[in-house]
Amino acid sequence: MEGLPFDYDVDALILAILEGYISTDNLPRGLYLKIAEHLNKGVDKGLGDIVRSNYAPDKLLQAEMRNNIYMFSGAKTYQQVRDMSQILAGGTDIATFKQVREAATKVFKTYNVTYLQTEYDTAIGMAQNARKWNDFERDKANFDLLEYDAVMDSNTSDICRPLDGIRLPVDHPFWNTHSPLNHFNCRCFLRKVIDKMPTNEKKVQAVSEKVTPKMQDVFKMNPGKDRIVFSDKHPYFDVAPKDRERQKDNFGLPKPPKP
Repeated sequence: MEGLPFDYDVDALILAILEGYISTDNLPRGLYLKIAEHLNKGVDKGLGDIVRSNYAPDKLLQAEMRNNIYMFSGAKTYQQVRDMSQILAGGTDIATFKQVREAATKVFKTYNVTYLQTEYDTAIGMAQNARKWNDFERDKANFDLLEYDAVMDSNTSDICRPLDGIRLPVDHPFWNTHSPLNHFNCRCFLRKVIDKMPTNEKKVQAVSEKVTPKMQDVFKMNPGKDRIVFSDKHPYFDVAPKDRERQKDNFGLPKPPKP
């Protein structure tokens, strides 16, 4: 399949769903592992040299971000199997099978080409910013403030444009929910500054009231402090009530290997 970042037999998956071997009660482990491995390559790329660090906070960051990716990949696998199953359930006769097969294949491509590319880029960006946050915490005695730095051009979002130039201490609660990335394809970052004044609290409040309603809940966090790529507010984690208990154990899928 064009654009798919790993080898996978989509027709075999469709057949397994039709025959009942694969369902939301029995997710395809092979697909799950390929998704998780691909996204974790993004995490490791974003973390850079700290993947080989012996510094305890760096090792903890890598381990927890990778664990988050495995839980996310389990939920992603669940959602696409559910969607494909619903489509295939309507194609039990020969006349309609070709149509539902094409529709199910399109769902697979949407999840594993279109969505997965954005998720991979997000994994890189979140890991980069988490790595920076570990450095901020380690070095905060040697600088005064963090400054929000947005790339200002015609593509700058209505979220990031007002945030540009906000300067606050590392421990300010504003960074708990407004640290980059603040939306998909966000290009912003935080940087250390010295010998500058912090932003007036009234302005901070005004900016927060302006941009927070525009942000998706999944981005209202700090990847470095929370040590995650995707929060539990992501729609993938919204599973059927009957499956919530199984979700806690990642639907019985393999646990992440130790880094």
